This record gives sequence, structure tokens and C-alpha cells, in this order.
Amino acid sequence: MSSPPLAASAARPWRQFFDLASLSLPISLSEASFRLTQNLRYFYPNYALLSILVFILTLLPHPLSLIIFLCIFTAYIYFLSRSEPLTVFDHTIDQKIILGVLVVLTLVVVLWTKVWWNIFISLIVGAVIVLFHAVLRAPEEVEEDSPYGSLLNVVDDPRGDYASV
Repeated sequence: MSSPPLAASAARPWRQFFDLASLSLPISLSEASFRLTQNLRYFYPNYALLSILVFILTLLPHPLSLIIFLCIFTAYIYFLSRSEPLTVFDHTIDQKIILGVLVVLTLVVVLWTKVWWNIFISLIVGAVIVLFHAVLRAPEEVEEDSPYGSLLNVVDDPRGDYASV
């Protein structure tokens, strides 16, 4: 089996992501929600990488925390991108156990380094950046004309197509 794609390899081109010509204000709330869902689906790896960058930037004043979190992040990438299970002393370790250990290790490191506020601030800043970009960027490859598909078809007669009785 092939390993799942990492966010960096699945990311859309950054020129396309930062294309200023495709930014515009949505004309309605339904268009804004349509843009949000389309862009979140299309640019998900880019948004993930951007959020990680914001998190790393908030840890710059805490170099020890930054090094520890980079090591933990590398462990997440290494263990979760493996297609074959981890074997230690002829015992196979399930990925759910590895994920659980990494989550507990992450929580212990967060408590030990006391960077709760940095994580909170980076989550808020990352979410705001993602929200603004996703709403302001007009999707290029629209599969449907409307976010509601064929539910809002335009008909010539406002009463619709009715059979006479």
C-alpha cells in the first residue's frame, strides 16, 4: 500500500493560493458559505500548512518549546504517514496506540512548557486567516452553478411545470 499524501505534497500551488486577482467580496451569505466550503475542500493542505506556520511563529519567543514541538510534529508525520505497522521486538504496535501516546506526550509537553496561550492565539489567528481567505477567494473550478445544485433551477414559468388536470 502507498502511504497517504503529506500536506506539503498535496498542497495546491502557492501562486494559485495567493492570487490576488481571484479575491472578491461575496454578494450574499449563501455565496460566502459556498466559497468557504469549496475553498476549504480545495485548499485544505495549504490551510493546514499555513496554520502550522502561524503556530511555529507564536513559539519563536520560546525556543525550547519550539524545538520540542518540532520533534513531536515530526513524530506525528513519521508515524502517521507509514503504511506498514510499527514493529518493536517482534510485536506489532497499532497506529491507534501510537496516536494515543503522541497525544498524551503532546499534552504533557503543553503542560510542562506552559504555552497554552500561544496555542490558543495561534488557533484563533490561523482560523481567522483561513476564514478570510476562504470567503474572499472566488473558486475557479465550480462543479455546480449553485451551492444547492439542482434544487434552485430557474424555470421560465414562475408557477413551474404543472400538468393540466
